[in-house]
Amino acid sequence: MALFTGTYENKVDKKGRVSLPAPFRDRLSGGPERVFYVFPAPSGNGLEAGDEAYMERIAEAIEEQAEVFSVEEDALGQIIADALPVQYDSTGRFILPKKFLDHAGIDDTALFVGKAKRFQIWNPDSYADHAAKARERAKGLTLSLRRRPEV
Repeated sequence: MALFTGTYENKVDKKGRVSLPAPFRDRLSGGPERVFYVFPAPSGNGLEAGDEAYMERIAEAIEEQAEVFSVEEDALGQIIADALPVQYDSTGRFILPKKFLDHAGIDDTALFVGKAKRFQIWNPDSYADHAAKARERAKGLTLSLRRRPEV
Protein backbone atom coordinates (compact mmCIF):
# COMPACT_ATOMS: atom_id res chain seq x y z
CA MET A 1 0.00 0.00 0.00
CA ALA A 2 1.26 3.49 -0.86
CA LEU A 3 2.38 6.15 1.63
CA PHE A 4 1.10 9.67 0.89
CA THR A 5 2.64 12.68 2.67
CA GLY A 6 2.67 16.44 2.22
CA THR A 7 0.24 18.95 0.77
CA TYR A 8 0.08 20.19 -2.81
CA GLU A 9 -2.12 22.80 -4.44
CA ASN A 10 -3.08 22.49 -8.13
CA LYS A 11 -5.30 24.42 -10.50
CA VAL A 12 -8.61 22.95 -11.70
CA ASP A 13 -9.80 23.93 -15.18
CA LYS A 14 -13.41 24.59 -16.27
CA LYS A 15 -13.89 20.91 -17.23
CA GLY A 16 -12.81 19.69 -13.79
CA ARG A 17 -9.37 18.56 -14.94
CA VAL A 18 -6.59 18.70 -12.38
CA SER A 19 -3.11 17.21 -12.05
CA LEU A 20 -2.35 14.61 -9.43
CA PRO A 21 0.82 15.72 -7.62
CA ALA A 22 3.86 13.82 -8.91
CA PRO A 23 4.77 12.39 -5.45
CA PHE A 24 1.26 10.92 -5.15
CA ARG A 25 1.29 9.65 -8.74
CA ASP A 26 4.63 7.94 -8.11
CA ARG A 27 3.19 6.06 -5.12
CA LEU A 28 -0.02 4.83 -6.67
CA SER A 29 -0.16 1.20 -7.68
CA GLY A 30 -2.28 2.15 -10.69
CA GLY A 31 -0.49 -0.15 -13.12
CA PRO A 32 -1.00 0.44 -16.82
CA GLU A 33 -4.61 1.55 -16.18
CA ARG A 34 -3.40 4.42 -13.92
CA VAL A 35 -6.46 4.34 -11.65
CA PHE A 36 -7.23 5.47 -8.13
CA TYR A 37 -10.54 5.71 -6.25
CA VAL A 38 -12.30 8.82 -4.94
CA PHE A 39 -15.35 9.23 -2.68
CA PRO A 40 -16.88 11.97 -0.53
CA ALA A 41 -15.35 12.03 2.94
CA PRO A 42 -17.89 10.66 5.42
CA SER A 43 -16.67 13.07 8.10
CA GLY A 44 -16.02 16.32 6.28
CA ASN A 45 -16.24 18.42 3.16
CA GLY A 46 -13.24 16.90 1.45
CA LEU A 47 -12.79 13.89 -0.78
CA GLU A 48 -11.02 10.69 0.20
CA ALA A 49 -8.80 8.94 -2.34
CA GLY A 50 -6.57 5.90 -2.49
CA ASP A 51 -5.40 2.99 -4.54
CA GLU A 52 -7.22 -0.31 -5.04
CA ALA A 53 -5.50 -1.87 -2.02
CA TYR A 54 -6.89 0.93 0.15
CA MET A 55 -10.43 0.39 -1.19
CA GLU A 56 -10.10 -3.34 -0.52
CA ARG A 57 -9.04 -2.51 3.04
CA ILE A 58 -12.18 -0.38 3.50
CA ALA A 59 -14.40 -3.13 2.09
CA GLU A 60 -12.83 -5.71 4.42
CA ALA A 61 -13.24 -3.41 7.43
CA ILE A 62 -16.92 -2.91 6.63
CA GLU A 63 -17.48 -6.65 6.29
CA GLU A 64 -15.61 -7.40 9.53
CA GLN A 65 -17.27 -4.72 11.60
CA ALA A 66 -20.90 -4.62 10.47
CA GLU A 67 -23.59 -7.26 10.55
CA VAL A 68 -24.84 -8.11 7.06
CA PHE A 69 -28.05 -6.23 6.16
CA SER A 70 -27.75 -4.05 9.27
CA VAL A 71 -28.24 -0.28 9.42
CA GLU A 72 -24.53 0.05 10.16
CA GLU A 73 -23.57 -2.05 7.13
CA ASP A 74 -25.93 -0.04 4.94
CA ALA A 75 -24.44 3.26 6.13
CA LEU A 76 -20.80 2.16 5.86
CA GLY A 77 -21.49 0.44 2.55
CA GLN A 78 -22.39 3.83 1.10
CA ILE A 79 -18.66 4.59 1.02
CA ILE A 80 -18.20 1.80 -1.52
CA ALA A 81 -21.33 2.81 -3.43
CA ASP A 82 -20.15 6.43 -3.74
CA ALA A 83 -16.57 5.58 -4.70
CA LEU A 84 -15.59 5.98 -8.33
CA PRO A 85 -12.46 4.84 -10.13
CA VAL A 86 -10.63 7.80 -11.63
CA GLN A 87 -8.18 7.30 -14.46
CA TYR A 88 -5.21 9.63 -14.84
CA ASP A 89 -2.96 10.08 -17.86
CA SER A 90 0.83 9.76 -18.01
CA THR A 91 1.21 13.38 -16.82
CA GLY A 92 -1.18 12.82 -13.88
CA ARG A 93 -4.13 14.77 -15.30
CA PHE A 94 -7.59 13.49 -14.47
CA ILE A 95 -11.16 14.74 -14.30
CA LEU A 96 -12.91 15.08 -10.95
CA PRO A 97 -16.64 14.40 -11.43
CA LYS A 98 -18.85 17.45 -10.89
CA LYS A 99 -20.65 15.84 -7.95
CA PHE A 100 -17.30 15.50 -6.18
CA LEU A 101 -16.26 19.07 -7.00
CA ASP A 102 -19.60 20.24 -5.60
CA HIS A 103 -19.31 18.12 -2.43
CA ALA A 104 -15.86 19.54 -1.67
CA GLY A 105 -16.66 23.09 -2.81
CA ILE A 106 -13.73 23.00 -5.22
CA ASP A 107 -13.76 25.68 -7.92
CA ASP A 108 -10.43 26.62 -9.48
CA THR A 109 -7.94 25.13 -6.99
CA ALA A 110 -7.67 21.73 -5.32
CA LEU A 111 -5.52 20.94 -2.32
CA PHE A 112 -4.11 17.40 -2.14
CA VAL A 113 -3.36 16.29 1.43
CA GLY A 114 -1.35 13.18 2.25
CA LYS A 115 -2.94 11.03 4.96
CA ALA A 116 -0.55 8.06 5.12
CA LYS A 117 -2.31 5.20 3.29
CA ARG A 118 -4.74 7.55 1.52
CA PHE A 119 -4.95 11.15 0.43
CA GLN A 120 -7.64 13.79 0.53
CA ILE A 121 -8.68 16.47 -1.94
CA TRP A 122 -10.03 19.73 -0.50
CA ASN A 123 -11.00 23.27 -1.25
CA PRO A 124 -7.91 25.05 0.18
CA ASP A 125 -9.93 27.42 2.40
CA SER A 126 -12.09 24.62 3.80
CA TYR A 127 -8.99 22.58 4.55
CA ALA A 128 -7.32 25.47 6.37
CA ASP A 129 -10.29 25.60 8.77
CA HIS A 130 -10.37 21.80 9.11
CA ALA A 131 -6.61 21.59 9.76
CA ALA A 132 -6.72 24.31 12.42
CA LYS A 133 -9.48 22.44 14.28
CA ALA A 134 -7.61 19.13 13.93
CA ARG A 135 -4.42 20.67 15.31
CA GLU A 136 -6.38 22.03 18.28
CA ARG A 137 -7.95 18.60 18.95
CA ALA A 138 -4.49 16.99 18.70
CA LYS A 139 -2.99 19.05 21.52
CA GLY A 140 -2.07 16.74 24.35
CA LEU A 141 -2.59 13.57 22.32
CA THR A 142 0.23 11.06 22.06
CA LEU A 143 0.97 8.48 19.42
CA SER A 144 1.90 4.95 20.34
CA LEU A 145 4.04 3.13 17.81
CA ARG A 146 3.30 -0.26 19.36
CA ARG A 147 1.58 -2.69 17.05
CA ARG A 148 -1.97 -3.79 17.78
CA PRO A 149 -2.31 -7.49 18.48
CA GLU A 150 -3.48 -9.53 15.48
CA VAL A 151 -7.04 -10.76 15.80
